[in-house]
Amino acid sequence: MFTTGSKLFIGLSALGAVSFAVFMVLVDPSSIGATTLFGFVPAVALAAWLALWSRDGEPDQASPAASFVPSPGMWPFLAAVGTALVLVGTITRPVVLILGGVVVAAAFVEWVIQSWSDRASADPAYNADLRGRIMQPLEFPVLATVGSAVVILSFSQIMLAIDKSAGAILFMVVASLVLLAGILFAVRPGLKRSVVSALCTVGALGMVAGGVAAATSGLRPQLEEAKAEGHYTHRKCGPEKDKYGDKHPLLAVSSRSAVIATVEFVDGTLVARVQGNPAESDRITIPRMNPSSIIFRNKTEGDFRLVARLGTVPVAEGVVEEVEQCTQLIPSGAEQLLTLTIPKPSLEPGAYVLEVAGVEGQSIEVIVP
Repeated sequence: MFTTGSKLFIGLSALGAVSFAVFMVLVDPSSIGATTLFGFVPAVALAAWLALWSRDGEPDQASPAASFVPSPGMWPFLAAVGTALVLVGTITRPVVLILGGVVVAAAFVEWVIQSWSDRASADPAYNADLRGRIMQPLEFPVLATVGSAVVILSFSQIMLAIDKSAGAILFMVVASLVLLAGILFAVRPGLKRSVVSALCTVGALGMVAGGVAAATSGLRPQLEEAKAEGHYTHRKCGPEKDKYGDKHPLLAVSSRSAVIATVEFVDGTLVARVQGNPAESDRITIPRMNPSSIIFRNKTEGDFRLVARLGTVPVAEGVVEEVEQCTQLIPSGAEQLLTLTIPKPSLEPGAYVLEVAGVEGQSIEVIVP
């Protein structure tokens, strides 16, 4: 009466029910373990009913279906992996949930096409060719894109984890190996496909393994320090030279299509010229919420930077922080671009100003309507 598969699932459902009862009584009825067991019992019971109803999917030996043998495929396994990623993503990160959904959808489509092509004719070779003509124009670009992304991401993790001097050497070694492999494939076009596949697989697995190891070990100390202190996200705007923010400063502006004004520091005096008006001024007007670019030219001996002081913002109860943006420290004769996006109008005179760091008595008022 009971099939082999149904006996297995009935036993599992009984074991799950007992485990659920014990967990509820002895552990915690509100924990995630109780919820998991509560969902496990009806799921396995449904599988037991399906196995019993379908007689384990065994067809009548007299029917044509009894002689049908489907072609092997990895799509059930990928569907299971995608389902696991979906479940993990619900309690971790949305990106894992999305990745799991994509894997499940791809496995479902591939599984359906393979099942359909297996029944297209009695010739397995024709069926395989039919499936390839339908799916390979989509599979090859997707696999190439995913493979390239994995290799690039793995290599980038390795380069971020090792010392920068060793990274340059490693880059040259990997590039030489790729070049040698290409020369080998070109010189020996009759090389066995299994050898080519083995070489490519070993290289890809080595790259991925190195990327995983590098990602788990973290960034190299210099990058960890830069990430923790925000060397490049919070530029220091004082008159002194910053070790990180002023490294390799830009000395010229390449594009001026969106420049709203030019500010020059000429022999210790700060002057402004609005675009289209050659007259000097001590104030400029900037539209609110629009990115506005200002050219700063240093025409005074020494290294100086332009600082935009844009009021204050509260960071805690009773504590405010000054909002400022600045250029890099540039020498005499150089110029840089400063782009400002100011969200609030200047309600009081002098609320927003442009100054030269370390120079007193020289400022340009910024008016924001």
